Amino acid sequence: MKPLLAVTIVAALLSPVVALAQGKVLYPRAQALADGVVTRNPDMLDVILHVSPGPQAKNIVVAAHLRGANGEDSGEDDLGVMKTGAPLVEVQKDGARLGVLVQMRDAEHHAIGALGLMFPYKPGDDVEATVRRAFAIRDGLAGAIHSPADLVG
Repeated sequence: MKPLLAVTIVAALLSPVVALAQGKVLYPRAQALADGVVTRNPDMLDVILHVSPGPQAKNIVVAAHLRGANGEDSGEDDLGVMKTGAPLVEVQKDGARLGVLVQMRDAEHHAIGALGLMFPYKPGDDVEATVRRAFAIRDGLAGAIHSPADLVG
C-alpha cells in the first residue's frame, strides 16, 4: 500500500471518532470550569478553553459552555494568543457579540492555552472594560489550575 493511500485510509477511519467527540463533555474538570464562568457571569454567551490535552497533542477545545465546539482543533488565532499573550478582541459579524480571546494561564502564570469569552455587545459599549473583565475571569480561573493536567486528567 502506498503511504499516501494509507494516510488517507487512516484519516477516513479516524474522522468519525473526532466527529463523535465534538459536542460531548471530553474533560469534566475543564467543562466544570467553563460552565462555572457562565454561572458566575450570567450575561456571558460562551466560554471556550483551548488547551493541549497531552504533552505531544495539538491544542483543541477541551471545554466550551456551548458544547458543540468541544473536540475541535484550535485555530491560528488561538495559538497566536497563547504564544504572544496579546489579546484578540473582535465584534462578531452579527454586531451583537464581542469575542475576547486571552492567553490562558495556570496558577504559576505559565501560558497553557487560550481562553475565548463571548460577551453581549451593542455599539457604544465600553470595549476596554470588557477586555479588563476578560482578564479578571482568566486570572480567576488560573488560581484553580495548577497545570494543564488539572484540566484534562
